[in-house]
Amino acid sequence: MPKAAQETRGQDSNATVTPYPDLLNTLIWNAILERATDVHIHCVDEGMRVLHRVDGIVQPKLLLSQAEGRKLINQLKSAAGLTVTRSFAPLEGQIIWSDEDVQWEIRVTLTPVRSRESAHLRFLNVPRDQWDMSGLGFSTEDQERVLTSVRSLSGLVLITGSTGSGKTTSMYSLASQLDLQSITTYSIEDPVEFRLPYAQQIEVDERHGLTMHEGLRTILRMDPDLILVGEIRDKDSAIVASRAALSGRLVLATIHAQDAAGAVDALHYLGVPHHIIGDSLRLIIAQNLVRRICPCCALPRELTAEDRDLLARFGVPAPQSLMHAVGCNECSSYGYKGRTGIFEVVPVDDEIATAISMGTRHRDLVDGLRRKSVQPMVCDGLKKAVAGVTGIEEVSRACGLGGGAEATRQITDPPMVEIVTR
Repeated sequence: MPKAAQETRGQDSNATVTPYPDLLNTLIWNAILERATDVHIHCVDEGMRVLHRVDGIVQPKLLLSQAEGRKLINQLKSAAGLTVTRSFAPLEGQIIWSDEDVQWEIRVTLTPVRSRESAHLRFLNVPRDQWDMSGLGFSTEDQERVLTSVRSLSGLVLITGSTGSGKTTSMYSLASQLDLQSITTYSIEDPVEFRLPYAQQIEVDERHGLTMHEGLRTILRMDPDLILVGEIRDKDSAIVASRAALSGRLVLATIHAQDAAGAVDALHYLGVPHHIIGDSLRLIIAQNLVRRICPCCALPRELTAEDRDLLARFGVPAPQSLMHAVGCNECSSYGYKGRTGIFEVVPVDDEIATAISMGTRHRDLVDGLRRKSVQPMVCDGLKKAVAGVTGIEEVSRACGLGGGAEATRQITDPPMVEIVTR
């Protein structure tokens, strides 16, 4: 049985005692066992409702009474180093938890809801595969394109997608492909999500005047070779990051957009002139996450007419059958276990850079990318569905194609399991 961090020993030197009460201990272990990235504790009329976000999908788990809910909130506050008395403003803290060889950083946020408080727990840990690109879902061809761009050690690399699409993980993965011991690496993040060896990671602290823009300006005075920007979201940061890339540094940054052409639009809307984007940009990675079908219970099914139409529309050859999510004990009856990325990878060559510098419209830029055989994200997803990695319903859901109801269907609602610690 894994044990909690910072154990305390009683009079019996052979016995270990977890520092957290049973209710909180059970909540955390259940989340870890189900691979939840987030736990929500919501106020409802009947008490407190516990929900897990597993592989991007919210799953209702447990309903606590009012008294149990108050007890759990107080335990959370105590474990996260927060005052137990009721707060009338949001509170933030963290819990460090060890799960065998993995250390979890659990970020705790509490907020007042009428006369009560609700909570959110975000579970962060360094991936076991240590940022392996193939483990993220990049094809061999895309890995080669990415590594060619990153190892040039100059220019701007944009990683784009919606919230929760794995952009930060991809950014760290790209950085880890370099020999960070032999170059100077700085990051400015809000917040720092993972520890990157040999990188000097700066966390935004606006209460003390350290904004994303000020952090970037400071980094540029410190002779950086590689700069990581947690998220470009304002005009000043966008311009400084672009000009840093023009000056010969490699800048890896995330930005919110739905596709590669949209990343160019997003940077321009933030105030960066098209000619600077065209001159500085080296690579765009647009991405999203889809759930992996559980290999222990997946079954083949016949293709429907809609399946065939969708595959034909994007030029993906139809297989004899597609894998279907069923549900078993191994995947907690969800039918899916884990997630993988689907990508649109665009190396910016002279032709694309010229089109960007000229202010080419979004639709025309997309058409130009397709003429250069750059496949859209949905094609990568459909190929993974054909290979049995994910379901075609998952790809439809993630890419906004409709017909994804099956992908979000909760196969069962497994109960909260009582974990007995030792």
